[in-house]
Amino acid sequence: MLNTKKLFKNIMIYFFSAALSILLIWYIIYHLFNGFQTKLETVPAILETKSNSMLLDAYIVRDETVLYATNEGGVNYLYDDGAKVSAGTVVAKIYSGEGAREVADKILSIDKTINILENSSVSGNATKTDTIAIDRKINDIFFIIRDKIEDGDVEYALYRKDELLTYLNKRQVITQNVSGFDEQIIALQAERNELTGQLINLDESITVLKPGYFYSNADGYENTFDYSNIKSMTLKQYYDAVDSDPIDHSNSLAVGKLINSPEWYVMSEISSDQLKKFTEGNTYPLTFPYNSDVVIKMKLERIIKENNSESAVLVFKTNTMPDNFNYLRKQSVQIVEESYTGYKIPSNALRVVDGVKGVYILSGNTVKFKEVEVLIEFSGYFLVKEQPTYLEDENYNKKLGLYDIVIISGKNLYDGKIVSNAG
Repeated sequence: MLNTKKLFKNIMIYFFSAALSILLIWYIIYHLFNGFQTKLETVPAILETKSNSMLLDAYIVRDETVLYATNEGGVNYLYDDGAKVSAGTVVAKIYSGEGAREVADKILSIDKTINILENSSVSGNATKTDTIAIDRKINDIFFIIRDKIEDGDVEYALYRKDELLTYLNKRQVITQNVSGFDEQIIALQAERNELTGQLINLDESITVLKPGYFYSNADGYENTFDYSNIKSMTLKQYYDAVDSDPIDHSNSLAVGKLINSPEWYVMSEISSDQLKKFTEGNTYPLTFPYNSDVVIKMKLERIIKENNSESAVLVFKTNTMPDNFNYLRKQSVQIVEESYTGYKIPSNALRVVDGVKGVYILSGNTVKFKEVEVLIEFSGYFLVKEQPTYLEDENYNKKLGLYDIVIISGKNLYDGKIVSNAG
């Protein structure tokens, strides 16, 4: 009986030992297999720029001289808006006689139509697939115009109307196999010549006395926002200019203006809290929504700030004069206050190892830890500092670099771990 119990005990010991051995072998194989067969999600580290910006009302100030005629009549403009002219150039002619003004207005309308048609041409190899970008632009302009009209800004709608017509014409050329608008342009030019021939009683020629850029309109604020006073303007002078009424040129003989310098300013009021984000002398990109979101880099020339004032005025300066830019006196501008450029990585990829922030990357089939310096967080992502070249930093291999394969999910990760099938 004793031998039987001893035998049974030995069998049970053997059985449990075997089972434990099998379990231990399975455990080792499982973890070895897991170490080499880790399923990972990865993304490349790519450069991206993220900006914080503010939308502000702004006023444009230029060195302007209003051009006046001495006689009433029809005005025949000889140059397009923005044309650079020399001293002594005749920019417009004033004609008298019955119907002279109506004829001159008709000529001006024809010139605008010709300009639209000339800008409506497309390349000869354009295909219907090219209409995707054009349709997107038409859609954007249409809804912007609609919103502006609802806000009561009819002037903006009229300004963008010609641009919308240009894109509609481009679409027609591509989708309807229209060869172009050469015939219409020729016909309009012939009509213009005929109308010009009706202007026979020349009363006056408008001649510019110095070189500059000619414009056919004057808004009445040319002397209100004093260009010569920009560098010494006070807050009170700025507010006085903003609150003042323009000169009514409809009852004057103003026929246009000459811009005497390519240098121009943008002035915008901000709060004292917002002012902390700007530094005098720095350059900032300004976006002009009124001008199809064109971006111009401008220097912050000065900050008008007085003691105990709750606001300040930013004064930006540039010599850049984009083609077809509308210098509407008051318009919105979007000013970038801060801009960051770095590698974009998902927030869940960031790890802290031994007190150091970084990410795990996949180099071949090996996991490596790379250090990062966070610049800004936004919408589930981080921008981290761009890696300098290996010639500029001896710790190059320790830091995240461009196109490194960042691991965003995976278990039991550590520096030096070997994996396969990581896709």
